[in-house]
Amino acid sequence: MRLKRNRLHQYRHRQAISKRDREGGSYTEYGTALPFVAEMWPGGGKVQTEMYGTRLPNIRNLRIQGKYKEIADSNGKLSYALDNGMTITVNDGICIYSENEPDYKVVAIYPYSFLTLEVENL
Repeated sequence: MRLKRNRLHQYRHRQAISKRDREGGSYTEYGTALPFVAEMWPGGGKVQTEMYGTRLPNIRNLRIQGKYKEIADSNGKLSYALDNGMTITVNDGICIYSENEPDYKVVAIYPYSFLTLEVENL
């Protein structure tokens, strides 16, 4: 099964990098932007309404076209490597409406026949 071409758009993924400042506080920086093609639609339905409640208007769903592999980290953290070389994990940044700075972050990843992401507005 393929995704419909007129629904596909190009978005950018930026990997989250955890850093510490001089005082020991942690903050997140984002790596370089890598383009990918996906289908996007707003969050909705009974399950997402129960999960996110009042945050539901800030939720978007992305369905990524292409093959992927599941990779387990030494800490037990899962990430998904796509065939174009991009690796997606939870808390990574996604540029949907902006060019360079991520305006959404990955909240959940579902490994269906297409890799499906739930992203939330920052």
